[in-house]
Amino acid sequence: MTIKATSLLALLAIWGAIIPAVVLQHGSWWALIFAFLATGVVGRSAERRVGLSRVLAVAGIWGGTATAVATNSDTAWISVFAFLATGAACYSIMARDAVLNGLGIATAWGVTGAVAARDESAAWICVFAFLTTGAVANSRWNRLRGLAAVFWWGAAGALMLATKDWYWAAVLAFVLSAASFGFRGFAFPRRFEWDLFERDDDSGSLR
Repeated sequence: MTIKATSLLALLAIWGAIIPAVVLQHGSWWALIFAFLATGVVGRSAERRVGLSRVLAVAGIWGGTATAVATNSDTAWISVFAFLATGAACYSIMARDAVLNGLGIATAWGVTGAVAARDESAAWICVFAFLTTGAVANSRWNRLRGLAAVFWWGAAGALMLATKDWYWAAVLAFVLSAASFGFRGFAFPRRFEWDLFERDDDSGSLR
């Protein structure tokens, strides 16, 4: 069996982020359960190229989660949505080289981690980071939606961190990221393919 380098990098991103966080906050140990589940999501495709876009997305998802968890164990529940977001990214139609989309997802989760680390009561914005992940990762024709996510989540993060409030800006960031360039261009996976013993093709996306 051949393990693709990008799949391995995605796995290292998950555990390289969550283990130090749990070491710092022992009470958040159960976040490891969802890191393990996320490992299964990525590991199922270990023989396939997940691509740089998904590596960036997964690294951002778990980096942001770890930032929050390392600060306060009460935010460990974010790992549930981190697991769901990992699945949304890995099983999306996102092209392997759609770097901007990967950066957009990473930005949303980076902002989430920074805000939740400062104020655990704002951890709920991870729900909208997850929704942003699904919207950006499933933009087939418009990779600029990832750039919009970088901008809108960056602006929302600056506002939330500067005011120590205005957490509803995360909702606006999600809506504007998804609505940027219109609501066209979304293409969600429609079926599950049992391909454990088949090699993937050379197409640009992981299907």
